Amino acid sequence: MTPSPFLIQLALLFLPGVIWTHLDARFGSRSGPTQIEFVFQSFLFGIASYVVVYAGYWLFGFNFIIIDLSKVETQNLLTSAIVIQIAIATFVGFILGVIWLYAVNYKWMTRFLQTIGATKTYGDEDVWDFTFNSSDATSEYVHVRDFENKIVYAGWVAVFSETGKMREVVLRDAIVYDFDGSQLFASPRIYISRKPEGMHIEFPATQANTKELQ
Repeated sequence: MTPSPFLIQLALLFLPGVIWTHLDARFGSRSGPTQIEFVFQSFLFGIASYVVVYAGYWLFGFNFIIIDLSKVETQNLLTSAIVIQIAIATFVGFILGVIWLYAVNYKWMTRFLQTIGATKTYGDEDVWDFTFNSSDATSEYVHVRDFENKIVYAGWVAVFSETGKMREVVLRDAIVYDFDGSQLFASPRIYISRKPEGMHIEFPATQANTKELQ
């Protein structure tokens, strides 16, 4: 079935919002949006992208063309000027999407509210995500203590993730000790996977000794 010109034009018009929403769904949100949420977010993010483009056009004295969506089904609105606007808005949507990811993943709003004392919560994330997303250098060097095997993995957090059932972390410049403090071996990288209740992590670094550990 060939898509109608109406759907093609509508899809192109909201391409900036679709790209932004896809970035958020892929790299920002803890859970993917429903179809309704995806459409709604694409609309809102698309509007935001065009508002920024409109502001840029106004600032530099260019003529921004307001699209009459009521005519999309009856006539071709994709003139060369409109196509240029869509292309610019798509680029702007991508840039805004990246900025949005920084805001989401580094919890700018949560940290701002914590700074002014409006909240003490971490938002929708748990302490695991909040800690490893933190820019605090003392959260980057860890000891993962394995009580079952009586060993300690020491190293810098390179990658971390959380699935529904497992906690995963990759340590770089890792050294493995026994509980007596004797070094067993070292490795450039070590992958560790445990159930949430079996992951015991210590943070021995302080602001004073962080550089020494490096």
